[in-house]
Amino acid sequence: MSTTPFFAVEQIKRTGHFNMDSDHFHEGYEIYYLLAGERYYYINDRVYSLRVGDLLFINKNHLHRTTSKGRSSHERVLVNFDDLFIQPLMGFGIGELPLYQGESFLLRPDVHEQGRFEDLFHAMLREQKEARSGSTEYLLALLLQMLILIQRIHEAKPEPVPPESSEKQRRVYSVIEYLNEEYAKKLTLPGIAEHFFISETYLCRIFKQTTGFTLIEYLNYIRISEAQTLLRETEYKITRIAEETGFDSIAHFGRVFKQIAKRSPLQYRKQNQI
Repeated sequence: MSTTPFFAVEQIKRTGHFNMDSDHFHEGYEIYYLLAGERYYYINDRVYSLRVGDLLFINKNHLHRTTSKGRSSHERVLVNFDDLFIQPLMGFGIGELPLYQGESFLLRPDVHEQGRFEDLFHAMLREQKEARSGSTEYLLALLLQMLILIQRIHEAKPEPVPPESSEKQRRVYSVIEYLNEEYAKKLTLPGIAEHFFISETYLCRIFKQTTGFTLIEYLNYIRISEAQTLLRETEYKITRIAEETGFDSIAHFGRVFKQIAKRSPLQYRKQNQI
């Protein structure tokens, strides 16, 4: 686990077709805000159709990915931060907010609330760029305002924004639930397709279209996320963790783990074990 507090804010405008291909879950928090255009966003086992002004709060280690909706341009702001960065805020009770109780969610702020968020984002971008004295404290103060605003809107609008729910997407949701339950077994693409009475080609196509992930890529993320939990919270040997998360060999487990976590299982355990 890093001993250096992390905070970053970026604003990016992209034209045409773009699908996110970077890390898909991480050990910090993320705030995603759509300034222009439309996007599909996969998070928490569901797909959401985003419009201008939508804000996503993404909790730690939650699998997520944004994909194109048509070929329209889009512009977004992204804020990433970790527990160490917000440690000074704990005296304000920020750690007690329901934001940190394992939930990721989509907010649809009204026009006035959008203006407040955009003012805060622009202030963060300006402060990060100028990097003057007291910059960390100033960014922390801006983030505190943003987190409280997110929590207030979340409390005032208890009905969640519904996910996309076409027949194709509902079928993919069923596959996702199956993978979340059965990841420890020796799953194969032909076996999964047979279980759902559909062809492998069709299964692969609708899964990728809905989530942005290939089915095997998604299954590996589930398995590595569970392996990380076991590495942090147990003394199990690496071979046992590989077996309990569905890998057919320790070499395959190590290869996939390093690809996703950017370090070996032993390095991860040393840095994160509770």
